[in-house]
Amino acid sequence: MENRDEKFISYALNLAKKNIGITAPNPTVVCVIVKDNQIISTGITAKNGRPHAEKIAIENISNKKTLEDAEIYITLEPCSHFGETSPCADEIIKYKFKKVVIATLDPDQRVNGNGLKKIQEAGINVVFPVLEKAAQEINRGFFKAKKTGLPFVTLKLATSLDGKIATKNFDSKWITSEKAREFSHLLRAKNDVILVGANTVRQDNPSLDCRILGLQDYSPQPVIISNKNDFDPELKIFSKQKKSPIILKGTPENILKKLCLDGFNSVLIEGGKNIATQFLQENLVDELVWIRNKKIIGSDGISAIGEMGFSSISQILDNFIRIEIRELKEDLIEIYQINSR
Repeated sequence: MENRDEKFISYALNLAKKNIGITAPNPTVVCVIVKDNQIISTGITAKNGRPHAEKIAIENISNKKTLEDAEIYITLEPCSHFGETSPCADEIIKYKFKKVVIATLDPDQRVNGNGLKKIQEAGINVVFPVLEKAAQEINRGFFKAKKTGLPFVTLKLATSLDGKIATKNFDSKWITSEKAREFSHLLRAKNDVILVGANTVRQDNPSLDCRILGLQDYSPQPVIISNKNDFDPELKIFSKQKKSPIILKGTPENILKKLCLDGFNSVLIEGGKNIATQFLQENLVDELVWIRNKKIIGSDGISAIGEMGFSSISQILDNFIRIEIRELKEDLIEIYQINSR
């Protein structure tokens, strides 16, 4: 593998990060076409997953003869099956690319090596894998969904220094700073679903959208866990959200399976205490984002996590690894991931 392969795949991966959260049920993919060591076209998976990145990059070239003997760099293996469109692998073969560089295989069983094999059998030089781990991390929700039937779950907690999400009177505006809330909105933009419990909807009246300028269209699908559909229609989530909330009941795992079947690859949990506790108890959280402010509320405040039912230290949750710490002026952001994932 040449260093230039990593250079162009790295460039493609950085572009792919910009579209995380808007391509479900498909992954976010970037395709870069190079000729004479110069980038002549790029394609990024469009909103809702169509068209694919390869087709966009190829379509951008008006003189298709230019594609002969060009190189194509793709962050995910090209599809090889007929769906809503013809296979991207066939397009690559059709236009006689001389080299294809693929970051990682597609975990979808309809592809999973078949696209790579098809291109190789056509006599085209294929380089694989390149920056595979980074490519899989960008589409971690898609990879987990295809392998397990469950979406990637991020639990976000915004608390006081002593781990409280509200005072005893349920007052929570605002525990964290404006900068921390902007970070929370970026998290929303990167996830397909934002999930809360019925109590959070009634007590906090959240809108659950992304309100960062330029990212409003990246707002996730709101989902409420509730046994009853008896909400006040004037609540913000019903009256001001562009996306009508989905109301689901059942066990946390069954709810996640349902969301995955419906094409949602990533879920952000934002509350409240009972929901956070249930998903932690059932070991369904892949990533924990804890935003902690310097304020102290005291023991009579509402804790971020409820009773877990552990009677000994040997039972407690001890499989999170801290992977990142960010310091804001008034807040500390700690990001943890499950060690076994």
